[in-house]
Amino acid sequence: MNDPTTYEQLTEKIKLLHPFIHPKDVSVYNDPIYPANPHPKIATIASLMNELYTLFIDMQYISASSVSFIPHTTNPISLRHAALFGLEKQVVDLLQMLPYHDGSQPNWNFGSDNGEFLFGGEFDNDLRGDEEGVEAVWWRKCVDPLYYLDVDWKGKRAVGWNLRCEDVDDEGEEMEEELEKEEEKEGWLMTYNHEDDDSEEEEEYDEDWEDDMTDEDESSFEDSDEDAIESGELLALHQETTEAEAAEQIEAALHAQAEEAERAKRHTLDNDPRDERLLLYLRPWHVTLNKLGNHGTVLFLNTHTFTISQTDQEAGTICNFIHNAIPYLQNVINKFKTLDWIPGGLYSPIHGDEYAAYKHLYTTSGWPNDFNPSKFHALRRQFEKSQDQRYHDQEPLRKFCEHVGTMQSRELSKLHYHSAVSKLSLLLPTTSNIKEKEELQRTKAQCGKEFLPEHYKPTSTEILTSFLKSLQQQREEGRSEDEIKGLKTLIAETKQGMTARSFEERDWIIYHMRRKQALGVEEEVKEGFNWGSAWRGVAIDLDIVLTQEGLEKMARERFDRYH
Repeated sequence: MNDPTTYEQLTEKIKLLHPFIHPKDVSVYNDPIYPANPHPKIATIASLMNELYTLFIDMQYISASSVSFIPHTTNPISLRHAALFGLEKQVVDLLQMLPYHDGSQPNWNFGSDNGEFLFGGEFDNDLRGDEEGVEAVWWRKCVDPLYYLDVDWKGKRAVGWNLRCEDVDDEGEEMEEELEKEEEKEGWLMTYNHEDDDSEEEEEYDEDWEDDMTDEDESSFEDSDEDAIESGELLALHQETTEAEAAEQIEAALHAQAEEAERAKRHTLDNDPRDERLLLYLRPWHVTLNKLGNHGTVLFLNTHTFTISQTDQEAGTICNFIHNAIPYLQNVINKFKTLDWIPGGLYSPIHGDEYAAYKHLYTTSGWPNDFNPSKFHALRRQFEKSQDQRYHDQEPLRKFCEHVGTMQSRELSKLHYHSAVSKLSLLLPTTSNIKEKEELQRTKAQCGKEFLPEHYKPTSTEILTSFLKSLQQQREEGRSEDEIKGLKTLIAETKQGMTARSFEERDWIIYHMRRKQALGVEEEVKEGFNWGSAWRGVAIDLDIVLTQEGLEKMARERFDRYH
């Protein structure tokens, strides 16, 4: 969904969100730069956020010049933008008291792409000023900080994420238990449950009934003699059967109508230009303390209850505000101070080696009481240099793992292809199945390209020639043999792969070549290499020669796990 880029566009988009958003008169914010009398807890939360940013600076993670602290005299928060969203004064007070990071890269980063703040989330966008383009920042922060209105990475709009503000009523107080179901249906996020509870109950009842049957009951059915039934009973039985069949047909027709109505409803929702209303969960007293990052975590603050929801985008976590904000932020600060966590995404044991190394760098440099930043940076540069060399030396291991991942993905494509073919054969030719049929046909066509013989094309000689020319050019430029080693390996693989007559044959040729190269890597370099990162968490054992049977088994296990 396109973000607004001008104030006028933002005004028009906000109109679509009425009555959920009620713009305020800007005069309600009577402090243009800094709040004169903020709520004590708002002031404490702002102070803790300033302390956290200062700690990141002291730990040398970000530079002091990258952060703007209060008061924001020359570049204040735009109150007219805050008024458009109808933000409550306590939210605006907090925004005026927070520090802002300029978005520059930190000195190191093992987390989210543009600099880790916390758990995959990044430092918040700078809301200050009234320059062109700030509208998109306000829209993202106040309406859709988790990008649930956008197209997700699989090409489908992320409707139906189970994220909603639970357990708070319109005044921000705790809800009564009996109101929770109504909140789920009529809350700021509309959620849809497509499970057929009735059919599940019927299935459970049938299974129970069958389990209760005795051997005698079953034999009585088998041994029953229709000839013993009176003609009147036969007529009654026939009539009952006819009525039952008619009832089943009516039920099937009603079920088909309901399915068609549901599809039409979903189509309408998916194409509704006001689909913001489907996922609007931020209320005027809610505010985020950071931005999403690469599918990470956003901290939501409820300024009525002074509670925080640590909400993970990919997990679709419910926005529940279960953490008391002040002790939560105090704990975060303490985690970094005590080196339980290292800035930049190092939360042991997720990044075990890097975490241990950086913790050693800090303690060796005197953290926390006698910290020497110069010594820390010198030691860090040595560490990064050794890491760069280690990464270079591990290249054959990565190439081997990547290729095994390619082979496993091809096997998965076969399973998806055959599954689509099977489902298509069972699909009834009705108008209600058109969308499902099209999706299955797309899956069949896309997956078929990965393994069907008619889609196989041998590597052309032109590609090999281009590699050889590049090698010659690099040699003329004076590149060392170590620098051109990767290209030489690629040329050798290409030559061997050109002899293959199918996808699988080429895969196995390259597999054995890359395994041989990986086996030649020194044991010290292999230590600490993440073999499980090759293909969605599937660990690879270099000492065991993979077979087609083993490959198919791994693919089948993954396919069955998610389908």
